[in-house]
Amino acid sequence: MTYGTNPEERYSYGEVSDADRRDFLKAFGVIAGGGIAGATLRDLRAEVSSGAAEGLAEMGEAVRGGLTGTLDAALLNEQLAGLEERFELLPELDSMGIPEQGASAYQELTTAAWVINDHLAEVGFFASAEENLPAFTPDHIEETTRQLLHIEELPTALSEIGFAEGEQTALVTNIVNAREQLSWWMNTPDYPPADVVEDGVVYEFVAPLHQRGAEGALLWIDGLDYHLWQNKVLITEEMLDRGLWDVKSMLGGYYLLGSAVRDLAGGEISDESLSALISGGTAITIIGQEFLRNDAIQITDPMRAPREVSP
Repeated sequence: MTYGTNPEERYSYGEVSDADRRDFLKAFGVIAGGGIAGATLRDLRAEVSSGAAEGLAEMGEAVRGGLTGTLDAALLNEQLAGLEERFELLPELDSMGIPEQGASAYQELTTAAWVINDHLAEVGFFASAEENLPAFTPDHIEETTRQLLHIEELPTALSEIGFAEGEQTALVTNIVNAREQLSWWMNTPDYPPADVVEDGVVYEFVAPLHQRGAEGALLWIDGLDYHLWQNKVLITEEMLDRGLWDVKSMLGGYYLLGSAVRDLAGGEISDESLSALISGGTAITIIGQEFLRNDAIQITDPMRAPREVSP
């Protein structure tokens, strides 16, 4: 299932142009007026109505009720604080450039997230999310994004982990503008089985949708130390810059997912916000890893650094 959009032209690397803003608003049936490049989340909130949240609320309640274990509030608070600290390492990675052989700078970004991830899998969170939330259909993307825009605390939460206003806007607009990247990520039971088609799946070996998105992002980040070092003669500054934004996006998406579950454990989140942050956070992790692959992993000849010519 594809949505007929061109994500390569619509993806924002931390800065939303007026054209990006217009594309985003057009998806909600809003004809944008005068240009305000660099629009903030609050600007977009004023232009996009919240819509009905009853469906998201019912889904969030079902996710809450579908857990098979008890969320550990203390663990989630501790590890989410650890994840917040990892964002402070991103400027160092920017200055570092290509890692040295054997370095683990990128892997260090994900240590707290992996602890959260293991706990969520253990209590049945990912299974409940897949069972009770739709995949990334056009309607669900629209409903989720509307709700995200109207979560009052979202700009402050993202600001506290180092996302400037333009970067906050890019995280949310990319969910809609780059939604083509979400179109092939389906709930596990919706993939054809291996005993029916050649490239089908064996269900017991495929994780739930939101777990695949979250863990995939962490695995891509973990592999960057070796990948960048191994391919250092091919890597350009543009690859590093774009790749670092993709990494920051994935961590930001994981943070939104993790903070929603932390607030769920503390009884401090509405059901509609829970649904929106699970789906929205997962969407951001998926889009980030899809673009990381294009930006810095699958290096084509036109992308690569110029070959050195021997004298």
